[in-house]
Formats: sequence, structure tokens, C-alpha cells
Amino acid sequence: MKYLITLPWMPYPATDGGKQGSFNMLMELQNMIDITLIYPVFFKKQMACQYLLEKQLPKVKVYPFEYYKNKDGIKSQYSLFRLHRIITRKFLKQPYLATPIYKDAYIDFVNEIIKKERIDIVQNEYFEQLYMVYAIPNTVKKVFIQHEIQYIAKERLIQQREYPSSVRYLATMQRIQEINALNEYDQVITMTDIDKNILMCDGVRAPISASPSFIPLPDNIAYKECERSSICFIGGSGHNPNLNGVTWFLDNVWSLILKENPNFTFKIIGKWDEKIKTEYQKKYRNLFFCGFVDNLAMVISECIMVIPILIGSGIRMKILESVNFYSPFVTTTVGVEGLDFINGKECIIADEPQAFATGVLKIATDKVLQHNLTKAAHEKLMEMYSPEASVQRRLNIYNEMLKR
Repeated sequence: MKYLITLPWMPYPATDGGKQGSFNMLMELQNMIDITLIYPVFFKKQMACQYLLEKQLPKVKVYPFEYYKNKDGIKSQYSLFRLHRIITRKFLKQPYLATPIYKDAYIDFVNEIIKKERIDIVQNEYFEQLYMVYAIPNTVKKVFIQHEIQYIAKERLIQQREYPSSVRYLATMQRIQEINALNEYDQVITMTDIDKNILMCDGVRAPISASPSFIPLPDNIAYKECERSSICFIGGSGHNPNLNGVTWFLDNVWSLILKENPNFTFKIIGKWDEKIKTEYQKKYRNLFFCGFVDNLAMVISECIMVIPILIGSGIRMKILESVNFYSPFVTTTVGVEGLDFINGKECIIADEPQAFATGVLKIATDKVLQHNLTKAAHEKLMEMYSPEASVQRRLNIYNEMLKR
């Protein structure tokens, strides 16, 4: 069977959790199934990474769609869609709740590759690709990888502040549209059982299975005590749950930690908007933005990880990263949602500022607790979220779909 996987962006370099999840799965699946990959390239400079990606995926046929070579007129549906999205997000400061629109040339490109490569199964990933189900032929089976339930993420965001009635009505409409599109697929794959159950309860009738992403397990990584008074967060400001969570943490938790221990430092790894970095470093003490780092283990070693996520859905790759490097972590109920890490056994879960701060301080001062949390979490990672277990689960889902 021949698989076509469509992504909304080039998955290399894997600079965020979404790209890591897709890239890691491609790395393993290329040895087991016949894969063709399509993704858009929006800027010519991105093509510099094309050779490196193909070197990492030698068994995958890669077809980048060069958006920068296929410019539409200002009055095209795609151009108007992008303009509307920019105005909504940047000027109105509202969540974007409209259905994605694709270029005519992109739709034609995908369908040409389906014919050329004699594709049997098309797998679309991420919300941006969801509605491509209406553009591909019925002669192929269709799979959707639901990394995050978009309507759940938006509803959680809307609950945090007052938005106009129009925003709430649009969110309800997006829920209906998203569910209807999912029902056009032959198979839906979520990251977690929680997301699977949400979709089933909300009316998705297509077969749904859970199959989480994973991270490679490095060699020669061992537990080290957190001897420095340092905490760390992984994730860029471009992903709204990250910006929302870090802002909540800095506004509500950080001062409580510094009150007890003024020597604590907070390191943020990932790409952040320059204006936000300048504003936050003026406003908050002991805050450091590290940008993208090549050796994550070197930066987060001996740090306490914080994952103060309040909105969104799906799986938090940053939690798997922290467990992978034996870093104890404090998170929220939403942050750990869908992962089987238990409060007090493998991590600390807290939703209130004081409880979150207390969790960080307790880990920092209790070396026995540090060791017990990281050891138990790493054992669960090896058992449930290893590359071998994750890939086999995905293959089993494909095989079951093909039997129907």
C-alpha cells in the first residue's frame, strides 16, 4: 500500500513539539511502509533545509509545494483568507475561527501526486489540513491525524476572558464544521484517549483510535539532582497555549517562587517574539530566553521543568522531553491531559498559583522526591511512549483500517 502524508509545513528542522512528533514518526515509518510526503514551502530560504530533510528520510519521496512560486492575485480566495486571518489575530486580537482555504494550485498539485504515485491512502495531519478531505478523490482511503482538537482549544481560550457574542457563535460553528469534516475520513487518529472520547461523545462517527507521538530515547542519559535553583520551559510564543501558559505563570506564580528563593532563574527555550521578550525581561526578574538550542540535554539538565498549560488539547511533547532527560516536572491538569503521569507519583499537578509554586519549591528542596518522581516517570515513558510501542500502535491502526 502506498501512503501520501500531507503536512501544513516542512517538518525539519524539528523546532517545536508538532514538528518533532511528525518528523519522529516519519523517521520510523519510512522503514515499514511506502511513504510520499507533501508540505508547503512559503519562503525560498526554507528550501535550504530540503536537502537535510531528504537525507534524514532517504526512503520517503518528498514533494514540496513551493507557495512562493505560486502567487495568487489579491482578490483570490486564498489571499482574502490570509488577509482575514491576519486582521483577526493581529488587530482584533481574537482567535481565528474560520475554515482554512487552499490554493487552487495546491489542490491540483496534491491530486497530481496521488495519480503519479498511485497512492492508496492519504493521511492529512493537523487542523490546517483537515478540510483537504473535500478536495481529494474518493478512490483513496483517507486518514486524519488529530494532533489537537481545534474547537476544544478555542473554547478553552474563549472561557478565559470576555469575547463578543460573534466569537462564541463562530466557535460553535467551527465545532460543527470540524466534526462534519472528521466524519468524511475513513480513520481518525488522536494523540490521546481523552481526545478520542471527546470526539466520540461530540458526534464523530468515523472510526477513531489513539496513537500518541513519541521522542527518540537518547543513550547515556542518567538522573542528576537539580542542584541549581533553576526552572525551564520548552516552547515558542507562536503557539498560543505556550504564550498563554507562560504569561499566566509569570503573572501569578513566579513572584511566589522568588519570594521564597530570590536566586531562582527561569529559562525559556524556543523561538519567542522579540517584542514579547523585551517586555517580559523588563517586567520580570531572573528571566532568560535561550532561543532554539541544539543540545537540549545540556540546557535542561538539573532543571525543574514547568508546563503551565491552560488551553489546547492533544499531547505535550515537552512533558515527554522532560521525562526523557530525567527532569522532574510540575504541570497543570490541561498540561498533562491524555498522558498517564500521576500526581505525586511521577509528577506534580497543580492548577492554582500557590499550589504550583509550592510544587516547584518542594521538588527543589526534596532530593528524595526528585529522584522518585523522575525514576517513576521514566519507567512509564519506556513502557508506554517508547518509539517501538508508539510505531507499533500506529501500524496496528493502519492494518485494522485496511481490513474494513
